[in-house]
Parts: sequence; structure tokens; C-alpha cells
Amino acid sequence: MADTPSAAVVNESLQMMGGNTPPVSGAAPNFDTSAAGIAAKYLYAPCVAFVARQFEWDFSRAYVALAESGNTPPDNWAFEYIYPASAVQVWQVKPPVLADENDPLPTTWARGNAQVAGVQTAVIWTDVEDAVAVFNNNPTPLVWDAGFRMAVVRLLASEFAIALGGRPDTSKVLLDSSGMMGELAKTRDS
Repeated sequence: MADTPSAAVVNESLQMMGGNTPPVSGAAPNFDTSAAGIAAKYLYAPCVAFVARQFEWDFSRAYVALAESGNTPPDNWAFEYIYPASAVQVWQVKPPVLADENDPLPTTWARGNAQVAGVQTAVIWTDVEDAVAVFNNNPTPLVWDAGFRMAVVRLLASEFAIALGGRPDTSKVLLDSSGMMGELAKTRDS
């Protein structure tokens, strides 16, 4: 049986870590019940989100029309929208139609939290009516940029080195190389 895309990333990380750890099966967040699978359950998503937040990776760009929260926004803001549930990070809030696509005017917005229907919820405050968010939607490994994948694999291997192998020296080397891969990936084509 072939690995799922997330299990393939985990298994590549385990190989990089060394130590002859058997491969995991399953898919994020529910990997198998082996020690490596349990570690992956807790480490995979945070590692992916951490690398995703480092740069505005082009492959993960998505757009969504924001939904109003129903609340009255705080002073100095005209609208309050619900933060997109699938967003790792919102990069920009813009109007639905730009007057000039080649010279978009920046908009002011802020991320906050508010009580929405009695539940504390992440929100966006802005003066843009019918706002659209440009954000990182955390796509599956099938569409990851090669530099992004390598940075995730190395960071995850670093985390596995501590969680599974108790090897801080290996963790340090892999963590340092993960940072270098991220820096190299900054030079990607847009």
C-alpha cells in the first residue's frame, strides 16, 4: 500500500533523522499507533504551519470572500469579519474589485478576537466593505513547493530526533538545516 502524502513526508523525515525507525501509515492527523505515528500526530501539523507562516509561499495562496460576524465592530473600524477557518495566516484584505489591478491600494486591517454567538472567535477588523482575504490555506503535500517540502521534512526530522531518539545533537543539526532551506526557498520564482 502506498503512503498517503502526509505519511510520505513523515517517513522522509524519519529517514533523515536516522535510527532505523519503521515507517508510519495513515494520514494527518490520524497516523498509526506506533511511537513514530503518535509523535507525528502531535508534531506534523505544527511543523507544517510553522514553515507555512515563515514566508508567503505562492503555492498556498487562496482567496475567500469574508463573512461578517454580525457584531458591531470596535471604534475606528467599519466592519468585523470572521477569520477564515482554513487560513494558516491572512496576508491581505482587499476589496472584491480593484480599481487598478496594477496599482492596488493597501488596506488597513487588524486581526483580533471577539465573542461571536457566545464563542470567542478570531476576527478581522477593516473598513473594506465585502472584503476578500488573501491567505495561506495550507494545501496538501501534493502541491507543495520543493523548497517548502524540504524545510518541513528537516524541521519535522529535528522534532522527531528529540521525541523519538532523544538526540539533541541530531536535532540541532537538522533544525539549523531547516532554517537554511527556508532561507534558500525565499529566492523562489513568483
